[in-house]
Amino acid sequence: MINQDAIDFLRRCIEIYSPSGKEHRYSQFLGKYLREHNFEIHYDSIGNLIAEKGKGFPILLLSSHMDTIPGKLPIKEEHGKLYGRGTVDCKSSLAAMVYSISQYPFEQINQGKIVFAGIVQEESSLIGIKEFIKSDIHPDFAIFGEPTSIDQLCIGYKGRLSIKYSVSTKMGHVASSWLYINAIEVCLKIWDLIKKICKSLTKNILKPQKQNTKYFDRIIPNLTVISGGELTNCIPSNAFIQVDIRYPPTITSQTILDLLEKQIKILKQEYQTKKNLNISIENEVSSQVEGFQIKGDDILTGALRWAIFKVIKQKPRLIKKTGTTFINEIGSHFNIPSITYGPGDPKLEHTEKEYIKIEEFLNSIEIYNKFFFKFFELYKKKYGENHKV
Repeated sequence: MINQDAIDFLRRCIEIYSPSGKEHRYSQFLGKYLREHNFEIHYDSIGNLIAEKGKGFPILLLSSHMDTIPGKLPIKEEHGKLYGRGTVDCKSSLAAMVYSISQYPFEQINQGKIVFAGIVQEESSLIGIKEFIKSDIHPDFAIFGEPTSIDQLCIGYKGRLSIKYSVSTKMGHVASSWLYINAIEVCLKIWDLIKKICKSLTKNILKPQKQNTKYFDRIIPNLTVISGGELTNCIPSNAFIQVDIRYPPTITSQTILDLLEKQIKILKQEYQTKKNLNISIENEVSSQVEGFQIKGDDILTGALRWAIFKVIKQKPRLIKKTGTTFINEIGSHFNIPSITYGPGDPKLEHTEKEYIKIEEFLNSIEIYNKFFFKFFELYKKKYGENHKV
């Protein structure tokens, strides 16, 4: 039987345009809806929506982001698909969470609390999640709503380092280039060092039998921006590169940064000794997010896999992603089992052809409905009633 009420709720979510920084109308709509279903609602200082219902333990956090990338798309329903900006990223995931918890019979199940957090500005910055984790909420488990496809749940994400290296030296004429230090060439040397260091670290952290592993377990650097020089007949005295490094949870960002700092310091000394000139090499870390993963046999993943199988009659897959998401922040900060799950094809994110299969959206609601009962049941068996993990 088609749940038209749920479809109408999703459509209303999509109709409210909410690019980063302009989520207010959407968050007010969600807050009103949850308040009508007896959730306690409040907004933090930057506009994150926080809704709570239930009592005791465990505290299950359901979270998703309320913003989309800018750019409206036509909203239409065709051949069992709903099109529009945010249908995949990630209003169908959020709507499935919110609709399912609004129907959950808390008054009949006298155990556990559910907290929903609608986060602002995921597409533009990490300000929303950074503010949320400062709150006095202390969840025991967390699910972040983002498209993974309905038959997959994500248990691991890589970390990210974004670093800018700026080189400054003395300008000189190209006719006597040997007297000077070329800032662009120094940047390229730094890039070569970064690649060698990441390759060496990868080799050290991988077990011998995994040397041919694909991308998740490897440290992968990328040169994303390079700029330098002003005049065509002068040796460049200023240049910079921007580097993005993705690394697995088996290594910390500080380990990478410490080794880079040591090797670049040696490089700087070599240049100064050879040319007898001063050279400045500065670095600025603009993003430092640790990798995160959990084991696949936790009661959180067990309950969700059971629910997925019950609804779609298909054994779900556990996956790991090479990007980062709010789970990196939530899982690491609270030190709790945390996963990502949501309907939709991730390859449609940020495209002009965003759509969600309506059947998949409705199935995800049914999956959450079954998941809640199984999750609290497993928790009670393992930890006892109203017992903190």
